[in-house]
Amino acid sequence: MKKIGLLLLGILAVIILGLVVDPEINPSHSSPYLVLKTEREAPAPGPEELVQRVILYGDAGHSSTDPWQASLAKIAERASIDPGKTAVIALGDNIYYRGYPEKEDGEAEFDQGQLESISYLDAQLQIARVSGAPMFLVPGNHDWYASELEGQGQHIAAYAKEHQVNTSLQPWRSGQLPLPRSVQLPGVSLVFLDSEWMMHASEEHYDSAMTALDTEIERIRSVSPDQLILVSAHHPMETMGQHAGYLSNFSYWFFIKIIYSIFDVDQDIDHPTYMRFINSIDEIFSKSRRIIYAAGHEHSLQVFGSPDGKAPEYKLVSGAGNTSKLSGVWHTANTRFALSQEGFMELQITASGVHISIYDIHNDAPVAAFWLDI
Repeated sequence: MKKIGLLLLGILAVIILGLVVDPEINPSHSSPYLVLKTEREAPAPGPEELVQRVILYGDAGHSSTDPWQASLAKIAERASIDPGKTAVIALGDNIYYRGYPEKEDGEAEFDQGQLESISYLDAQLQIARVSGAPMFLVPGNHDWYASELEGQGQHIAAYAKEHQVNTSLQPWRSGQLPLPRSVQLPGVSLVFLDSEWMMHASEEHYDSAMTALDTEIERIRSVSPDQLILVSAHHPMETMGQHAGYLSNFSYWFFIKIIYSIFDVDQDIDHPTYMRFINSIDEIFSKSRRIIYAAGHEHSLQVFGSPDGKAPEYKLVSGAGNTSKLSGVWHTANTRFALSQEGFMELQITASGVHISIYDIHNDAPVAAFWLDI
């Protein structure tokens, strides 16, 4: 009762602030913000130079199939250029709001609302079917609100079998702990984390996950000392969006903070549970080199460089898979790029470097493109 009372008091305060004050903390980058340091703006590699392309998007779990969500259609178009050298990674929150549904007791079929939720996932899986490129999906917090991933993992596996495509939920395996796993591609090792599970795991399982991550990175380094490592998860290590306390609207910020503080929600980067996760993986990464960390969760597009040159040399946030979910974004001294528009990121890996292109749905050409210093 006390929490409900506090919640009602908070909502009342928000309404009053919304009517009377409602100031802006900072404007959001609705047009591209680009500040490069050691990165180079030079032409993208030609087809003959390309070793591997990786397309990154996230938080598209409310996407339509008809008409096809604009960002997903554009991703499929990009992946179709050379599917044999392309991988697509979905960075979590694959189904809003509560993950893959369960059939009601005694029901043989899903109801209409449940089928609609599943259609949000199918809209994304269609990328693999249209393009022929392999596709990997990692889970986010909304996927875990279903309390388990079995339904989603089995649905993706069944879709892959039915349509003869290479797509999977990573690092999920039925009946196993979702410990970090890797997939080796030409020029890049993909490492997948289930960050939501890791953040809420028991101490024993948390330690096992971190040991597995450390061991896997050491194994990759022992086999391929100069191999690029791309770690994909849902939760970003760095952000200047709403999960770092930034919102352009003060009333909304106040409302979010009231809700999160009352119910101890740990989806913001300053929460102790979240910070423990960041500090743990940062310590593991810092022992290596040539690591890029990619995440969603924040509904914007952001690129951060390393302030000290240590791994991960770049932290990417690509969670702008749906216009209806976009949130405000600002910048820090580490920011190389920031944009609040529906879109995605594309890494082109060559023998000599890594080129990044950032696309939105309003322009055919990338809104920013440059060579990473890695």
